[in-house]
Amino acid sequence: MVQEMQASLKTLPWDDLSTATQQKIRSVTTGTPLFHRMPQQTIYADPEIYHFLLRYPDLVTGFWEHLGAAHLSLYEIKEDQYLFKETIGTTALVEVLHRTNDLCITYAKGEYRGPLMAKALQGDVILILRTKCTRDEMNEPMIECNLDIFVQFNSVGVDVLAKLFFATFTKVMDGNFEVSTSFISQVSRAAAHNTAVLKSTAEEIPSIRQSIFVEFCEVVDRAAMRYARRNQSVPLAIARQRTSIASPSETKPQDVILSMKPPTDWEVDHFPDSPPLPPKSPNMTIYEESAGELNGPKPLESSVEYAVPKLPGKK
Repeated sequence: MVQEMQASLKTLPWDDLSTATQQKIRSVTTGTPLFHRMPQQTIYADPEIYHFLLRYPDLVTGFWEHLGAAHLSLYEIKEDQYLFKETIGTTALVEVLHRTNDLCITYAKGEYRGPLMAKALQGDVILILRTKCTRDEMNEPMIECNLDIFVQFNSVGVDVLAKLFFATFTKVMDGNFEVSTSFISQVSRAAAHNTAVLKSTAEEIPSIRQSIFVEFCEVVDRAAMRYARRNQSVPLAIARQRTSIASPSETKPQDVILSMKPPTDWEVDHFPDSPPLPPKSPNMTIYEESAGELNGPKPLESSVEYAVPKLPGKK
């Protein structure tokens, strides 16, 4: 565990990080933080769709809310800063510190309450998401996602309680990570097979801004064209299997019984020292792909209890 934690930090591009970003990372990872490496998720998905949804995570939760999964919400309060709320009781301010095509570093300051806790359990979190775009043996685009989490609890004298809570918390995080990546694969599949339905569904999300909706439609169109080029000489029955993923059919993130009372001092200016971030339209690679056949990925072995709602339309 210690070796994994040290390796995770050692491979960060420290020279490319601002001083403020380095300070926030070290404030959580220095000393004896709790560390967890989530199981790697490998999905079949269009890389441009994946990166777009990573840039706009509130669009993902907007889809979930619209499709009936209201167990969590994520609202943008300013550029790359979000208010995260979970109906089972977790509240946090989330800030994207660094983002490239293969690395995303996020900082969160949260509060957690439970029936056995005399007072709130507060802590800071660093999430390090590493992404690798690859291909299967038939040249189908795949994405490998690895997520490390560091947690530093701020409450004094809660070491045992914090560790017990962290064990449960990581199970929830593992489940959320699995269903989130699976949902991105569902969006990619919908872009290939039900482009119009996917756009129509996105347009009905109340929280989506018009500029983001227009850009999302452009990304979906490009993904659909890439899919069509890959399958122009492939029989339809095979083509429909190419970007499919056996996502969990009866699974949702596990519940942790926590309260919903947020701190009173979490305002938009909570991060006054935040470094300026680059524009939200980085030069993403437009992936050119060739045709080929695919047998499809193996079913996910999920340990969580509920499923992310599937996008409407035929499979």
